[in-house]
Amino acid sequence: MPLEQADVLSRWQHVFTLFRSHSASIGDLRQRADAFFPLIDSTLAAYDIPADFKYIPLAESGLKARAVSPKGAGGYWQLMPGTARDLGLKVGGRRDERFNTQKATIAACQYLRRLYDLFGSWSLVAAAYNVGPGYVKKQLARQAKCTYYQMKLPRETRYYLFRVLLYKELLSRPDDYSSFLGVSPLTAAKLF
Repeated sequence: MPLEQADVLSRWQHVFTLFRSHSASIGDLRQRADAFFPLIDSTLAAYDIPADFKYIPLAESGLKARAVSPKGAGGYWQLMPGTARDLGLKVGGRRDERFNTQKATIAACQYLRRLYDLFGSWSLVAAAYNVGPGYVKKQLARQAKCTYYQMKLPRETRYYLFRVLLYKELLSRPDDYSSFLGVSPLTAAKLF
């Protein structure tokens, strides 16, 4: 992340500030992550997806297996029904494989790999995962040689990668952020 760019640093700080009000739930999230990550780490590695992408389900669903968005995205990975079907998952009737951790993770990894083959940049992959590949393609056509950090994106997508990386930071290095979250190191140790 190019933190030397003022806009990038500002977005990073903004995401941290917004998260502070939700920090009370970080202990629950940590417990869910401890159970979830071992189930998906090998699949991410098998598809040669960077390990940081395991934090996408935290940003997408808060690691709630039965999460469904107002737009109909479902499961840990918040796959839209059409995208899930395109990836070979059964969605409809009594069966919705978006809620099957293993099958949905394989589908998400296939999708992430396709996006990388299309864009060649993991930060653009994250943007396309959030806003859709069509939107990112249009923006790249309008703004040649543009990176995620420079691209004009909808507000949610402008902050999306930052949110994913925030979860990585908080779960990987909790002691570094205990004062930011307003908890003592002893409490942080219990939360994390």
